[in-house]
Amino acid sequence: MDTDITHVLLVGGTGRFGGRLASALLARPGIHLHVLVRPGTHGDALAEHGVTWVRGSLDDMRSLDSALEGVDAVVSAVDGAPEVRVEGQLRLLDSARRHGVIRFIPSDYSLDYADPESGGAFMDAHRQVADAVVRSGVPHSFVLCGAFMETALSPRAQVFDFERGVVSYWGTGDEPFDVTSMADAARWVAEVVVDPRATGRRLEFVGDVATVNGVAALYEELTGHVLRRVCKGGVEDLRRQLARVRPEGVTVQQPSASLALLAQLAGKGRLREPANAEYPRLRPVSVRAFLQSRWMLPSAASAALPLASQP
Repeated sequence: MDTDITHVLLVGGTGRFGGRLASALLARPGIHLHVLVRPGTHGDALAEHGVTWVRGSLDDMRSLDSALEGVDAVVSAVDGAPEVRVEGQLRLLDSARRHGVIRFIPSDYSLDYADPESGGAFMDAHRQVADAVVRSGVPHSFVLCGAFMETALSPRAQVFDFERGVVSYWGTGDEPFDVTSMADAARWVAEVVVDPRATGRRLEFVGDVATVNGVAALYEELTGHVLRRVCKGGVEDLRRQLARVRPEGVTVQQPSASLALLAQLAGKGRLREPANAEYPRLRPVSVRAFLQSRWMLPSAASAALPLASQP
């Protein structure tokens, strides 16, 4: 591992995934973690674990320059509108370049945004930042992990609504998609940030491969509750929806983020070259184990149920 990387700045560390990233980075010996937080934000929860809280904002270049003093690596977990996801990260990248950081990991953690059918404008933001990172010359790594289980298997994805007993989907329901728990994605990022082998690479990690029908059948097996299936149209219908013109004045973030997730659960943006084997000590959580833990289901119902081929 690269012992030169000891001081890591985490941006977006107070968010849902960012908090898991903070925990994973803190668990690595030798890392001193700095977390950028907005002025007025309370960041005392992790202070006792040795976190250095740095006040600043992505729209304030002076505060970014101050936050990056003495930092070896930057890990971004920002989310939100384009002015945050794109403009904010580009300012962060510019400051990282000027301060000579030796590793920059932008906020990807997604499906393959290079796939032209992977979700329209929301994925365009990923592509724009990735292109800028490569052009900047800053040593970097990209980390992709498909969809987060916590999102893809929740009502937010507009597919699985287990509380109401409904599964709505596009296509046949047998299209495979990649899912990873937030905790596993965070642990992989914590490995990548200090690994010299990861410099200049795009690393794909997959916790599990599932299908809509497979997840529904697994839930029914584990709970005994039958789900109602609702097909909303074919994959071509979804493609037309993804390509529709966005009304003037509508922000790109929420509608496009939802469409990107829908596209993923219909089999778009698959990760084709998982790098799981490069970090063999990390054993990701399966969809079965995730569902069992979420509803505190008995592990006795652990007979294998084919979701899709594991990478």
